[in-house]
Amino acid sequence: MKVGELLKALNARNLTVFLGILTTIGIVVYYLFRNKTYYDFLLWNLFLAWIPYVISLAASRIHSQKATKLTSLFIVLLGGLWILFLPNAPYIITDLIHLTVRKSIYIQNGRLSFAYWYDFFIMVLFSWIGIFLGCSSMYFFQRVCMVRFNRFLSWVMIAIASLLTGYGILLGREYRLNSWDALLNNRLLQVIDKTMNKESLIFCLLVGLVMLMFYTTLYLLANGSYNQSLKKQSDAN
Repeated sequence: MKVGELLKALNARNLTVFLGILTTIGIVVYYLFRNKTYYDFLLWNLFLAWIPYVISLAASRIHSQKATKLTSLFIVLLGGLWILFLPNAPYIITDLIHLTVRKSIYIQNGRLSFAYWYDFFIMVLFSWIGIFLGCSSMYFFQRVCMVRFNRFLSWVMIAIASLLTGYGILLGREYRLNSWDALLNNRLLQVIDKTMNKESLIFCLLVGLVMLMFYTTLYLLANGSYNQSLKKQSDAN
């Protein structure tokens, strides 16, 4: 059995179409219930969530070509770029904090108005799309890593990516840094130094664990029956 056969190959075209439909539905629902422009940043954040997915598609496409030093170099470069932008996918979850900050505007006659719940579920919808995009991109990169190295190292990569996602969300939410600041912001080292504390470590571990659980769920849904069928084929042979 080839190493790549241990991980089911996703149909990139169908998955991209499905994610595109989800995104379109999310945007339409947002505009149907939109009564103020305050949450328009959700559209930008959703756009950023697509970037790691597109990068993973490019890496997967290059991986399918004949293996050369040049293709390997491109995959490594894309992998580094992917790690920089991956935190943008689950980052949308943290936008829920705005509902807490602005809670007072939703209170009418001593109770939460329906507008609060509309905005809440729209944010949940956008968060789910972002998580799905991020986990899908992780899946594509794990398959590349599994074929080029082995199953163990592919899971090490996933664990590291999950932890770095937690750190990226920390930099974005608490220190207001963007993915491109890793290359352009001369304050980056100063900010990193500020994050060297117990609270930041716990935050990264917790968010990394949550991201890993999200991904493992997708992995099992995609590969549960597939691995069972492979086992039956192996036993039959």
